[in-house]
Formats: sequence, structure tokens, C-alpha cells
Amino acid sequence: MGNLGGYQTMTTLAKKAGGPRALAVLIAVSGWAIGRGAEAGRKAAKAAAKKRNAPCSTKGQVFDVVSDGEDGKGLVLRAGDQYRVMEYDGEAILIEVLGGTNNPYFTSAQFLASVSGFPTAEKPNAE
Repeated sequence: MGNLGGYQTMTTLAKKAGGPRALAVLIAVSGWAIGRGAEAGRKAAKAAAKKRNAPCSTKGQVFDVVSDGEDGKGLVLRAGDQYRVMEYDGEAILIEVLGGTNNPYFTSAQFLASVSGFPTAEKPNAE
């Protein structure tokens, strides 16, 4: 072989594409499509991160437990207990059971709503 490596590759690709102009158009269109796809993915990731990092409207609020319940992951709440919402991440809510010894606990909004006055109609974050 010689020192024609890159040139030889380009001429082979141009022949397969139907000529050098067709190859140039193919490269330009492919670059544009890949760029637009990457841009859409970046925008979607940025929007998801913004939504995920939205402030928690129930953060810091103390709720009274009105009925006994167990979430199946080690959290047992009894009527009369109180808990404070510390944070949330998607469907998981971090709470502190006031007077509890094994704080904090991760649980779901559905469980909290079933044993207390935790809001269910809206997500725990303010939008």
C-alpha cells in the first residue's frame, strides 16, 4: 500500500454513496440529525433535572398520624405519632419520626396519605 489510506477510504465511501457530492450531503445531513438528537436529549435531561430539583412544598411540615400503618420496609407508624417531611426524591419521601430512634425513613406518599393528612391530590413538590 502507500500513503493513500485516507484518500482511498474517502474515494471508496464516495463510490458507495453515489459520488462526492452525495457523500458530502450524506455527511452534512447525518451530522445535523445527530446534533439535533443530542440537543433534544440534553434539553429533556435538563427539564427532568429541573423538575426533580423542584422545591418540596411539604418540606419541614409536621403531620399527625391518625391510623396505624406499616410500609413493609421497616417503618411502623401508630396513631398519635408525628413525623416531619425532610426531603423527597421522585416517589421516595424522607421523613423523621418525632421521638423515633431509627430516623430517618424513606417511604412513599401513598403510605403517608393512608395514615395521615399527607396531600395526595398533588405531588409533594411545588411546580
